[in-house]
Amino acid sequence: MEIHLADVWVIGSGAAGLSAAIAARESGLSITVVTKGAPGEHSSTGLSGGGFVGAWGGLSAEEHRMRTLAAGRGLNEPALVEAMVADAPDRFQELLDWGLAVVPTSRPGSLIARGNGPARSEEIIRCLSAKAHAAGVAFLASHVAYALRMQDGAAHCAVFEPASGAWVGLGGRALVMAAGGAGGLYARHDTPARASGDAVSMALGAGALLEDMEFVQFFPLSLAEPELPPAVVPPAVADLGRLVNGHGEDVLAKYGITERPAGRRARDRLSQAMFREIEDEGVAVYADLTGVSEETWCEDPSNAASFEYLGKRCGALERPLRVAPVAHFVMGGLAIDETAATSLPGLFAAGEAAGGVHGANRMGENSLTETVVFGARAGRSAAAWATRRAMPAAREVRNVVGDLTRANGMRGPRTEAAALMTELRALMWRTGGIRRDEEGLEAGLAGIAEIRERAARARGHADAHHAVALLEVEMGARTGRLILEAAKRRRESRGAHYRADYPEIDDAWLGHLTVRQNSEHESIWSFERAS
Repeated sequence: MEIHLADVWVIGSGAAGLSAAIAARESGLSITVVTKGAPGEHSSTGLSGGGFVGAWGGLSAEEHRMRTLAAGRGLNEPALVEAMVADAPDRFQELLDWGLAVVPTSRPGSLIARGNGPARSEEIIRCLSAKAHAAGVAFLASHVAYALRMQDGAAHCAVFEPASGAWVGLGGRALVMAAGGAGGLYARHDTPARASGDAVSMALGAGALLEDMEFVQFFPLSLAEPELPPAVVPPAVADLGRLVNGHGEDVLAKYGITERPAGRRARDRLSQAMFREIEDEGVAVYADLTGVSEETWCEDPSNAASFEYLGKRCGALERPLRVAPVAHFVMGGLAIDETAATSLPGLFAAGEAAGGVHGANRMGENSLTETVVFGARAGRSAAAWATRRAMPAAREVRNVVGDLTRANGMRGPRTEAAALMTELRALMWRTGGIRRDEEGLEAGLAGIAEIRERAARARGHADAHHAVALLEVEMGARTGRLILEAAKRRRESRGAHYRADYPEIDDAWLGHLTVRQNSEHESIWSFERAS
C-alpha cells in the first residue's frame, strides 16, 4: 500500500478546505489537501452564488448576529456565532488582498464575487487556489477519502485512488475535515451530486461527536422547468416579481410570509409552503418576473448576472418560470468549539462538515462566511496541534488503514451503484425531506437498511470507478440513516425540520441531539439543552 505523510491533512477543497490549508501553511508545516477532482470541483462552493455576509458595508456586527440567531431558531451555538461575526470582516479583507474580484452592491453586509451566470463560484475557487499554491500547499487530487481513525492524537485516513484501483494510506499529525455536506442524498438538490455525506460518515466511524443531523435546509426557489437545470432564483430577484400558484394566488400572502427577501430570511417556512402547494394541492408554483424591467432588475449590480441568465436565456421576461424547492444545505455535522476542534484530539472541522453555527436553519450568505472564518480557525488550530505531536510511522499507518479497508475487497460481483444511489435519493426525498412524520421516517429507515445490505453484499466491483460509486453509496446511506434517526427523535417542528405529526415548536426540545458511535459500531444518542 502506498503511504503519504504530511503534518496536516485537509479533506475537501471548497472554500473551507482551501482556507484551512492556507492558514495552516502559515506555520511552515507541510500541508496536503485531498480532493475528489481538481481544487473546488465537486464542492458546494463551486455551485454557490458567490455571496458572503458580515459586518461589512453598512451592516453592524449586532445586526449580523441577530439575523443569524433569528434564522437558527434558538439552536445556534453562541460561541460559534460570536466567532463568525467577529472574524468575518478580517476574512473579507483578506480575500480582497488576495485578489478576489467582486461586484459593487448596495446591499449592506454583502461581499459578492464577480462571475457569470447564477453561480459566481469560479472566482472564489480561483482566488483561494492561487493563494494556496503560492503558499506551497500540496494537493492529492482525484482521490476519495473513505475512512478515518484518530490514534494517539495522530490522523490515519484511507483513501481510494480510481486511477490505480488501489487503497492509499495517509498519515499526519492533525487533520481538518472539510468534505462538505449531504445535499446530494436527495432526489432534488442544487448541490454537487457527489455531496453524499462523506464527512459525517467518516467522522461517525472514527467515533467523533455529531450534532443537529435532522436539520437539512431546502432552498424554496429553484427552477423546475423540465428543459432547464435546477438553478436558484436569487431571493432579491424573486422579490422583484410575484410568487404565484397555478390558480394565480400570491403564495407569500397566502401563507403569511412577511420577511423579505423571503428566500433568504424565511427559507424554512417558504419551502414548507411550496411543498404544500406542489405535493398536497397538486398545483405548480411560478416565479413571475415578466413585469420587471431590466433597469429595476439590475438596479443592484449584483443582480446583473442573474438577469442575463434567468431573464434572457431562461425566458423569465416572457413567461413565469416554474419553481420548486431543492435540498440545499445541511446544518448538522461534527460538533466543534470556537477553535474548530472536534471531540477527537487532532481532528478539526470547518464548513458544511461542521455543525452548531447555524442552529435549526441558516441565513442566506452565511455559508460562505462560515467557510472562510472556520476554515482559517481550523487550519491554525490544526497547525498548532501538529507542532506538539509526533508523525506516525509509515508502518503504523499501513496497519491502521489496512484495518479500515479490510471489509472492502477488490474482487467480487458487480452491482449497479448508480441504481442504489437513485433509490437512496428518492427515499430521502420522500421520507426525510421537507415534510416528515413517524410512519415515513420508519419506512425510510427500513429502506436504508435494505440499501446498505445490498451494497454490503456487492462490495466487490468490476472496475475502480464503479468502486468509487459503491463507496459513496455506503457513506451516503450511513449519513442518510443519521438524518432520519435524528428527525425521528425530534418530536417538534423547528427551523428546517418539519414534522407533520408534531407541527408546533416545543421548547422542551430547545437543545441538540448528538450522536457518536461506540467500539461496537452502535450509535449512541443523547439530548443536550441549548446553552
